[in-house]
Amino acid sequence: DDRILFDETFVDKIGLFNINTLGSGGQALKVNSAGSAFEFGAAGTFVKLATASASSSSTIVFDNTVFTSSYKSYMIRINDFILSTNANFRWADSPDNGSTFSFTSKYGYFYYTVGASGYNASYGSKTNYHEFEGWNHDATSTVKSNFLDLHLPYFTQAQTNKLYYATYMHQNNNGNPYRVDWGFESSLTTAQNYIKFYGASGNITKGEFTVYGILE
Repeated sequence: DDRILFDETFVDKIGLFNINTLGSGGQALKVNSAGSAFEFGAAGTFVKLATASASSSSTIVFDNTVFTSSYKSYMIRINDFILSTNANFRWADSPDNGSTFSFTSKYGYFYYTVGASGYNASYGSKTNYHEFEGWNHDATSTVKSNFLDLHLPYFTQAQTNKLYYATYMHQNNNGNPYRVDWGFESSLTTAQNYIKFYGASGNITKGEFTVYGILE
């Protein structure tokens, strides 16, 4: 029957498709880049590289052990995070593994209120850090969480200016939820290999931070 046919074909047949070993957990069976054989490797566009959990943390940091020349572009997903004070969320990137933070950040954003009328846009600049300006967390409850996807295209490559973008689902201290779409331009031009996240004041009460390398 079908079960017997399956067992005879696949069970204990690691070398059947010219594969001599099994892959690691989370990998998928796929055709190699030459189209000549099968191999195990990352499935999909995003490859999970590192995670960090905040618990009353002053900063969350990812360094040059995460950001390498293996990938040009990265995405950082931050789930269920909130600050300990009604403050803005900040981040900063560095080309020398956190030794210096010296740049001008220009930003622009468009927002709309979830479930109510209200939308607008704004822009501005900061010195030596990027900020989600004007979007104060509601620190009165740990369930008033925020969710953020931060995209870092060509983060480890040289560019005229570094360009980043983000989608921010935000619980504001005015009691309303918002979706905010952000763009950032940094005066930095060289490859970056370090990033840190922190609040304008207080600590990061909680949050799950995950870095993904992007297959291109």
